[in-house]
Amino acid sequence: MSEISLKAYDHIQSYLNNRQQAQISQEDLNAILRLSQHLRVFGLLSAVGYINQQNSQEGQIRTRTVPVWTSLLNQLLCPDQQLNRQQLMALVIDLQRNQPAQYLSQWRQSMTLSKHWNFWARACANN
Repeated sequence: MSEISLKAYDHIQSYLNNRQQAQISQEDLNAILRLSQHLRVFGLLSAVGYINQQNSQEGQIRTRTVPVWTSLLNQLLCPDQQLNRQQLMALVIDLQRNQPAQYLSQWRQSMTLSKHWNFWARACANN
């Protein structure tokens, strides 16, 4: 098993532990699948921007998506500390503006990792 797959497994398990859940719910699975699609189409900055949106679109999808995306993106970008959504946004903006090569590297890593998040989320789902 590859190192990246093990890292993805750890990310999913950390999310479950923080939420005090034994299995990934269907809503969480859908959020993880949406994250990988969003990363491919729109990018890392957009994904972090999504979790920071303050608007009237507070629905069930957004309510279920934001905690999952925040957890996984935080573990990707800053595995040694727990950043809030605004700190994650500041970190990604700084990377994008001041370290474009590092930003692109993180984005590529997120797209690779998201495939493994999807696999482990499905494996840990309660269906």
